[in-house]
Amino acid sequence: MKPIEINFANIRFERQKINNLLAFDSIIKKDLTKNINIKEFERILDELDITKNELLDKCLIDDITAKILSGRIAINASRQGSKDEDMQLTTCNITTSKFGIKIEKLSATALRPTKFGKILKNDEVKTKKIQSNDCLKSFDGKISGKVNGFITAKVVYGEGGHQDNVFEEAHTFCEWVKKYGDKTDLFVVMIDTNLIDKFNELKKKYNKISNIFIGNHITIQQYFIDNYNK
Repeated sequence: MKPIEINFANIRFERQKINNLLAFDSIIKKDLTKNINIKEFERILDELDITKNELLDKCLIDDITAKILSGRIAINASRQGSKDEDMQLTTCNITTSKFGIKIEKLSATALRPTKFGKILKNDEVKTKKIQSNDCLKSFDGKISGKVNGFITAKVVYGEGGHQDNVFEEAHTFCEWVKKYGDKTDLFVVMIDTNLIDKFNELKKKYNKISNIFIGNHITIQQYFIDNYNK
């Protein structure tokens, strides 16, 4: 098994590749409740004068038909407002879900690590009247299955203030894990970037910690493949 490689410099084209893979997976599973343009699928049925089950049965015995259909009914990337970080998580999950690890996106307010070491839901933050500056950035993703944990994810290219903030947040996150992180959990820092010096500095400082793994979407998939595809 090899990691899926995404060129984040050409994000829309690459997002379409992922959409096509997701549509293909839905076709093979005969589950058209998500990841497809159902109206386009219905148009195809009308054009071919064929039933849903007849077409899906053809796809099960003909891989080429399934791939052509997935390209036709996949969600159009140019009409999506999804974030690049969503694609990072989705890409990794396509790989890890094949061997029992689920990586799911969390909402911006789902789970937040606090500066005093607790991980709280958003309603708990409000109930306890905890100030936002007493919380770190919310986790972007959750890991469950053969291993449990959390992911912070970011795509960052080029120099500038925002880019500096990304790495500052990553250092803060890793320091929090060092001090408070559950040793039985895995904490992943996923950054796809061309700022190699800053990225390598982060990895050198924290990748030696047993429950932290820092990498881009490719090396993180490889980490899971090497350690959990058994």
